[in-house]
Amino acid sequence: MSNTDTLSRTFFLTAGESDAEGLMPPTLLASRVIEVATDHANELGIGYATLIKRNIGWVLSRLSMEVYRYPRINETYTLKTWIETYNRRFSERNFVFTSGDGEVLGYMRTVWVPMDFARRTVAELSQFGVDSFPVADIECPMAKTPRIGALPEDADSESYVFRYCDLDFNRHVNTVRYLDLILNHWPLEHYDTHTASRIDLLFHHECHFGEAVELRVCDDGDKATCEIIRPDGMRAVAAAIEWKEL
Repeated sequence: MSNTDTLSRTFFLTAGESDAEGLMPPTLLASRVIEVATDHANELGIGYATLIKRNIGWVLSRLSMEVYRYPRINETYTLKTWIETYNRRFSERNFVFTSGDGEVLGYMRTVWVPMDFARRTVAELSQFGVDSFPVADIECPMAKTPRIGALPEDADSESYVFRYCDLDFNRHVNTVRYLDLILNHWPLEHYDTHTASRIDLLFHHECHFGEAVELRVCDDGDKATCEIIRPDGMRAVAAAIEWKEL
């Protein structure tokens, strides 16, 4: 359902999509956020089909998800999105996450940047009219994505090599694969007693097939900070996770 300045999509959580706890996994929620954002951009005439004619595409720069409760198997849920603000360099897009009976399950904040694929630099949005970015006056009662500083030298560390199934059609690592890598750091027993109530992701540099990256994690029990470091020492992704006991 859409009224131009907002768009809503309703989904059904199948058993095959759930995690080991029978809940919607954060990775699926991140995928749905990207999917619904893409649908709305397409409806507004600023989606892939339009931008690629100018060799431009949207890149997700920041993603924050604050979740009060994840849907269970056989539950329906809805994501509603709207543009909070935009300028010539980026667009901020928010979401509200609700159950089939209207219960608010959480909120999401995202920041999208237009990428010039030829130059691999940020493009400008000034070439698109104001009507292409209808700003909605809707509250999103969650804090914006925070800055995440460098982790200490004694952070836990593990390595990973990106493979074929980690890639998207642009042939760099898919956004959700970074979250997969981060969440797989914790054992099953951790998820038997905890859930991620807030996840913040900041995407700094892209990764590619065959690159061996280092995942670094600091976890104090209530909150974890993470970073993925490329072979050249550049930080690809920074993340923060707040845990809540089940």
